Amino acid sequence: MKTEKEIIKDFGEYIIPDKWEDISLKTYQDIEAYYKDEPDKEFNVIDVLDILTDKSKDEINQLPAEFLNSILTKLSFLATEPEVGKPSNKITIDGEEYAVNIQEKLKVGEYVAVDTILKADKRNYAAILAILCRKRDETYDTKFENEVLNERIKLFEKQPVIKILPIINFFLNCWVISESLTRLYSKVEEAIDLTQKSIETSVKNGEHTKLWSKWQTRKLKKLRKSIRSILTTT
Repeated sequence: MKTEKEIIKDFGEYIIPDKWEDISLKTYQDIEAYYKDEPDKEFNVIDVLDILTDKSKDEINQLPAEFLNSILTKLSFLATEPEVGKPSNKITIDGEEYAVNIQEKLKVGEYVAVDTILKADKRNYAAILAILCRKRDETYDTKFENEVLNERIKLFEKQPVIKILPIINFFLNCWVISESLTRLYSKVEEAIDLTQKSIETSVKNGEHTKLWSKWQTRKLKKLRKSIRSILTTT
């Protein structure tokens, strides 16, 4: 049986991660994409090594079978979830601070860009962060999109996923809450409109007076205004 050193000599060095701290955000995204919405998908060591190393599947297939036990031992950490950490809206990379602005709501350009990414690939965290998690003096505009965005995506992709997960967690929490409130608001608006029509119909049919109608309509307007206020301040 060949030793690991002999295998490295014959087949080249294989740098195989053995903990989540060794995994970059890009690799994490690739792992998630591999499993997609199939958490119980059968583990294929060749597919996984193709993601985790710089070797092709053909090169991996040429490895001696006895090397497999050593590989599988190192990859055992994949059976556990990485520590997400406490949600945070900022991160420091090479001495530079990048932060998601929590003082202002998303601008139209930011919202459209992020929404487009989520619809194409909801696991493209690096691109989402590149848009929303910026330096203090940066604005997401055409110049940023043309001159900064691609390099910024690469910067986030290279970061250890353990370092990035807190800010991903922060963003996803905010996004889910925002989307839920928007859907709730739409449903309530629809219910208010139906109630308003019902009031108008009941007055026409002589079931209630116009004074009663005005009073009910005033209450609905206050409710609509209150809901809008909650949505815009969340």
